[in-house]
Amino acid sequence: MKLSKEEKYHLYRRACFFEHSANMHKSEEAEKIVDAIFKEQKITPLTIDIPEWSESVAKKSKGKKGQALRKKWRKDVQVLNHMWVRQMMAPKYGLQEKMTLFWHGHFACRTVTSPYGTMALNNVIRENAFGSFKELLFAVSKSAPMINYLHLRQNKKGHPNEDFARELCELFTLGRDVDYTEKDVQEIARAFTGWRSDPMGKHIVVERLHDNGEKTIFGKTGNFNGEDVLNMILENKNTARFISKKLFKFLVEEKENQDAIEEIATSLYNSNYDIKAALKTIFTSNWFYASRGKLILGPTEFLVLLGKLFDLKYDDVKTIIKMEAYLGQVLFDPPNVAGWPGGRKWIDSSRLALRLRLGSLIINRGYIEDALTPELDAMIKKKQPKKKEVKFYEDVDWDAFFKLNAPEDLYSVFITTNNPGLKANYGEITLKEIIELISTPDFQMT
Repeated sequence: MKLSKEEKYHLYRRACFFEHSANMHKSEEAEKIVDAIFKEQKITPLTIDIPEWSESVAKKSKGKKGQALRKKWRKDVQVLNHMWVRQMMAPKYGLQEKMTLFWHGHFACRTVTSPYGTMALNNVIRENAFGSFKELLFAVSKSAPMINYLHLRQNKKGHPNEDFARELCELFTLGRDVDYTEKDVQEIARAFTGWRSDPMGKHIVVERLHDNGEKTIFGKTGNFNGEDVLNMILENKNTARFISKKLFKFLVEEKENQDAIEEIATSLYNSNYDIKAALKTIFTSNWFYASRGKLILGPTEFLVLLGKLFDLKYDDVKTIIKMEAYLGQVLFDPPNVAGWPGGRKWIDSSRLALRLRLGSLIINRGYIEDALTPELDAMIKKKQPKKKEVKFYEDVDWDAFFKLNAPEDLYSVFITTNNPGLKANYGEITLKEIIELISTPDFQMT
């Protein structure tokens, strides 16, 4: 399949947040470009310099010392948040971090109070982001943050806690009420009894707390443990279908295409859950390129797109956190275990008003002067510390920007929707037109 310049922009925006024309692979063949994108990806764990977890650290987490330590930990997580956004913007990290973001929402786990948990889970996801879903599922299920978040520490023989078992089936693998019953959830919980993590975060099974009795799960009876359950879930192709539906909605469009989802699911299932195989199916399919301009950018994608477009620095940690809060997606702090709802839920009247103005605020110090809605004004005022302004604006090297993008393609750099009326308004794209384009609703689409 040969790609037009507009289709190449589409691929790079969906797969890598964005790429300038000058940095795109020169081939017109979709498969060659996709292979080149995969080949160039870098993996760098998120790490900050904090004391190694130990009993002495645990003791400090009590009393007044504990309060001070927890406050520091929250700030450490904000630093990690800031580091991650900047890494998403870095060359040759786009697809790696885009998929890490996807799985971050899929395996939603609140770690905003712990830099240890944040690094552990985020890096496990990153390592497996387009590797094996089987390995990713096992690794996340055994991670200390997930064990803590879904109460596996309270899951023991004779008193099973069903939280992890329920979310495993409903949110992580099969989907709501697909091929499992309430009795299955109860029996699955028994299979995961005794799952814990040691003080260093390593997964362990405490045998005296594990239920070794027979269990009947998915119509099969045996002395099943947690790993047995994960393997049984993966044997069911509906797991591949559920994952594929979420990939489709994240990378293609919100309106479901059952034939396309089945095509992705077949690639995923037949490759023993190779995520890369599923992604290649998506990025080399006609229906993917027919979806141009049909997805609403998520808040993080929106910030990263702006950052990559204009080579922004986003130097201030607090500014990033506040922009995420205003836009409705603070990394490492999902609203619940189901994650962020996405799609049209990203947009309400207040947040749309901010989105339409934010690009201008960042790159041109408020060139567009439309008033914000009262609701958004109130939200910002509530979150804004007294006598401290958030520095939105940044200096942009416009000469460098124009060198990276051919003049005849500039409209396609900003707008992917099929909107002839909008396109008819623009011939030569100058700085003024750029500010106008990034302030349109069409710029919110990808």
